[in-house]
Amino acid sequence: MPGEKASEGGDDKIEMDASFSPQFVWEVNRVKSDIQRLVDNNFTREFFRPLSSNMADNTAILRVQFNNLMSKMEEKEKQSLVKELIKMVHHVAPDKTFVGTNYESVVDQLLQYAHERGVISTTLCAEGLIMTTDFRLCSRIDQKKWKFIQECIQTIDYKGIRNILRYILESQLRRLPYSLAPEQMKELRIVEDVVLHIIDRESNLMPPLITLSEIMRGMPKQAHMFPRLTERLANLSVYFRPIADLAHVNGRSFIYPIPMHPSFFPQTCFWEDPAHQNAFVQSHHTLPYRLEHTHPYLYTLYMILRQPWGKDSFNVKGGKTKSHWDVLISVMICEAMAAAESLPEHERIPRYQWDNIVNIAVYGVLQHLLIPKNFFKVLKGLIRTCRYTRARDEVMWVVFQIVGSHGNHVRIDDSVQEIVDLYHDLFDGDVTWTGASDHPALFARFLAAACTWMSLERDVPDKLPEPNNTIKNHIKFIHDGCENFNFDSSNTAMLAVLINAGRFLMFTTTKIEKNRFP
Repeated sequence: MPGEKASEGGDDKIEMDASFSPQFVWEVNRVKSDIQRLVDNNFTREFFRPLSSNMADNTAILRVQFNNLMSKMEEKEKQSLVKELIKMVHHVAPDKTFVGTNYESVVDQLLQYAHERGVISTTLCAEGLIMTTDFRLCSRIDQKKWKFIQECIQTIDYKGIRNILRYILESQLRRLPYSLAPEQMKELRIVEDVVLHIIDRESNLMPPLITLSEIMRGMPKQAHMFPRLTERLANLSVYFRPIADLAHVNGRSFIYPIPMHPSFFPQTCFWEDPAHQNAFVQSHHTLPYRLEHTHPYLYTLYMILRQPWGKDSFNVKGGKTKSHWDVLISVMICEAMAAAESLPEHERIPRYQWDNIVNIAVYGVLQHLLIPKNFFKVLKGLIRTCRYTRARDEVMWVVFQIVGSHGNHVRIDDSVQEIVDLYHDLFDGDVTWTGASDHPALFARFLAAACTWMSLERDVPDKLPEPNNTIKNHIKFIHDGCENFNFDSSNTAMLAVLINAGRFLMFTTTKIEKNRFP
C-alpha cells in the first residue's frame, strides 16, 4: 500500500502527534508518497532525461485526489499538510537541481488547484508558494508564481500579510548566498517588489507599528543586498509615524518655538552628545528609525541655534558641553552665502541672519563650544566646495570677531594657516572691490580682512605669512585714515573701522578714545 511504502522512508514520514488521528497521518504520508513516486519514477524522464523540464500534465489525477483530501480536513490539519509538503521540497539535496524543481512544481500545482477550488485560503496558498521557492538559488525563481503571490496580497488581511512578511524575511531571505550574480539579482527582483509592496505606507496593508516591529525584529543581512529595499528600510520613519513621534521636535520654528517645545528640556541630558556616557538615546521600539537616534542631534541643534535666543536654551554650566558647533555654524554660514548669491545684483545682503551667526559664534567661543581651528578648517572645506563669494566680507567679519574680540581667552596661534587659506579661497582671482564709505556696517566689513591681518600680526607675527598687495593697501589705508581722520567730521563709517582696528594700531588707541570720550 502507499502508506506502507511511505513508512519505509524514515525522513519523509510525518511525526506522530497526539492531536492528529492515525487516519490523518496515513493520508498525509500517502500524498507524500504519490508526489515522490511521480517525481522519482517518471517514465517520461527515464526516456527523455536531457529534454524533460516539467511534469507536463501528469499531476492531473494527483490534483483531484489532493483536492478531495483537503476538502475533508480542518484548518489546522490543512496547515500541517502544507508544512509537510514544504519539507519535501526543502529536503532535496542542492546538487539535484532537476528533482528539486519538479518537487516545487508539483507542490505549487497542488496548492494553486486547491486554492482555485476554494478548498484552502488565499493566505495558506501564498504561504506555501513562498516557502516552496528555492532561495538557495539552485534552481530559477518562478516568476509566474511570484506574480500570483503579488496579486493575492491585496485580498489577505493584515495578520496573513504579517505572516507572509515573516516567512520572506526570517525564513527565506536568510537562505540566500552572500554573493549574487547579476542574473540572480534580476530573478529576485520580483521578490523585492513583493516586500516593497507590503511595507509601503501607501499600500496600507498593515498598521505601521506592526510593520516597524517586524522589520526591526526579523531583518536578515541578506536583505541589504537589494538597493531599493535597503533605501526603503533606512527611511521607514518617512512612511510610518507612530503616535509617539507626534512629540518629536521637528525643527519648524514658524509652527512652535523649539526652546519652548514640550519635548525639549534644556536642563536634562536629552540633547547630549551620544559620545558621552550620560547620553540619552531614544529606543527604536518607541520611535521610528532616525539617524539622530544613534548620532548627535545635529539637525535639531541646528534649528535651535538659528532661532532668536536659541543659544540661551543651552545650560552648559556645571555639565558636559555639546560638540559639533564647528559643523553647524559652518553650514549656517554657507547657507547664508547661498542666499546672498540668489539676490539681485544691487540688492543689499540682509543683516539679521549674519548678525545672528556672529552672536552664535561669539557665544560658542566664550563657552568653549566652538574650537577656532576646527571651525576654520571645516568652513574652508565647505567654501571650497560651494564656491560662494558674494558674502565673503561677511565671512571675514565673522573671522575677525573670533580672532580679535577675545584676547587671551581663545587660542588662535594654531589657526593662522587655516585663516590665511580661507582668505585666499574667498578672494581668489580677480576681485572687483566695492566699498561703502558712507555706511559704517558695510565699510567695517569691507576692511574686516585687513583688520584680521593686523590682529594676527600683533599676536602671532612669526606664524603669519607675507600679506598680498590687497591686504597691504588696505592696512596702509587704515593707518593713513587714522593719522588724517578728523574726529569732528560726520564720517562715521571710517570711525567704525578705526575703532575696530584701534587696539592693533600703534599710538592711535589713546587718540581714538580721547575723541570718543572727551
